[in-house]
Amino acid sequence: MALAGRGFLAWYNARLTSHPYSVKAFGTGATYVASDCTAQAIEGEKDKTVQDRAARALKFGAVGCFWVGPLLTYWFNVMERFLPGRAPARVAAKLVIDQVLQGPFMIGSMFALCAAANGASVDAIQNKLEAELWPTWVNSVIVWGPVQIGQQTLVPLKYRVAVANGVSYVWDTYLSLKMMPPPAEAGTDKAAKPSALVRRRTIV
Repeated sequence: MALAGRGFLAWYNARLTSHPYSVKAFGTGATYVASDCTAQAIEGEKDKTVQDRAARALKFGAVGCFWVGPLLTYWFNVMERFLPGRAPARVAAKLVIDQVLQGPFMIGSMFALCAAANGASVDAIQNKLEAELWPTWVNSVIVWGPVQIGQQTLVPLKYRVAVANGVSYVWDTYLSLKMMPPPAEAGTDKAAKPSALVRRRTIV
């Protein structure tokens, strides 16, 4: 068993070196499929067919594989290039930049892609972003702030996406619950009360 584990690790390290983007993208996609299956089990909608469930999981997995995985790989490389090392000041700078710049962009783009995959209109996507982007981002800071500190201080660069995927299984399940149910597109949605994000902007 130990020998097999070492063999797999050697194979994985070789693939990471030769094909970093594809390996990390596939790992992210697989994590997203597993997370969406968990989310569907939590929702417990028994009227859905196996085909419907599989289609939803594959949509969420595609977002992870073709968007999140490659983007995170590129983002970690950029941060390490411009802010190399593990000095406390560098780690703090990476944490702030990651949560303030990458976080909202990643979450917002995921909401948009998932809604579009479910057939939402542009107006419905905008309503979804206004209602959900701010609270989801706040939760991401709470969850991922400590994780990113550990990533930047303890985890080698080439393993950071893999570690993020392992940690993010629960987080991605939460995202699937937020993002994958098709948005309501009834005409009454536009007349609904302002979202928390809109109210916050008005107050500011």
